[in-house]
Amino acid sequence: MTNKVTKARLAEIKQNKEGVKEFSNGEITVFWEPELCIHSANCLLGLPEVFNSKKNPWINIHASTSKEIMRIVDTCPSRSLTYLKSTKFIISKKRKTLNKKPKYARIKLVKNGPALITGNYILRGSDRKKIKTDNAMISICCCGASHKKPFCDGSHQPVKSAD
Repeated sequence: MTNKVTKARLAEIKQNKEGVKEFSNGEITVFWEPELCIHSANCLLGLPEVFNSKKNPWINIHASTSKEIMRIVDTCPSRSLTYLKSTKFIISKKRKTLNKKPKYARIKLVKNGPALITGNYILRGSDRKKIKTDNAMISICCCGASHKKPFCDGSHQPVKSAD
């Protein structure tokens, strides 16, 4: 999975600038949308010299290579962290021969957190109506504290776990 910003998402970000923070080093721009963050801490654990919640600003885009930052941003399950490569900075990758949709849905339960769903799925509410999702990965609230149900908004942080 990649957290590279799509053209459509970039247009939305440019329209709604107050909800998005940008950090750039000239090669890449990292976008952070705090409202989407589920506090999985993949960024903090994966690259603490760049992502440090005790510092302000909490992202030091110059503390590592652009390639390493992109690798860690790609691990953000909620896509609250995304990136855009500068046209001057191109990393060559092997071309994929086919871009097929996954055959099955994959569900990962995050300890004391949400259920992360990827793959081929349809999300329906209790009224059996489809719930539109734009992301390749969604996070479903498991604790009941979310204000954006059925999606997780990080409200599970202050809730005490039963396990």
